[in-house]
Amino acid sequence: MAKIPKKITLYLSVVVFSFFLVTEEVCPQPKAVVEKDPEIRLGEVTFLVRDFESTTPPLKMLEIHVEILNKSRRIAAPPNSIRAVVVPKEIKYPEGASATEFNLTQEETTLTIPLPPNTGRILIFGSQLPEKKPESITFEIQINPPDGEKKTVKWEGS
Repeated sequence: MAKIPKKITLYLSVVVFSFFLVTEEVCPQPKAVVEKDPEIRLGEVTFLVRDFESTTPPLKMLEIHVEILNKSRRIAAPPNSIRAVVVPKEIKYPEGASATEFNLTQEETTLTIPLPPNTGRILIFGSQLPEKKPESITFEIQINPPDGEKKTVKWEGS
């Protein structure tokens, strides 16, 4: 009678061990994704025209709000690692307006604070508008040039 419990224990141990082997093959655990660098993306780009009445003549500013996103799940972007560049590509003027009175230049800035995982920040670029606003301006926005993501956006004056 002492032999029967030993056999049952042995067979039961083999069955339990093989169950764990089969379960591991059938239901494998997902492997952890190793992230090397944060995944930085361009978010929404919005425009805002501001009027400053304190000067003569009144000053109009075009603000370009560029959203920078860190899509990484675990890695924060270190300070000064994200650069954003805004380049005006095409400026359309209404009929009768002088094209020489308004000249936009390329603007560049660096995000000086860390960008935690799954968060975003907004960078604001500003340019002075002439008294007679352009009809539209097309901008090319890029993060971390020359290899970073690019986006072309258009502002239309009203």
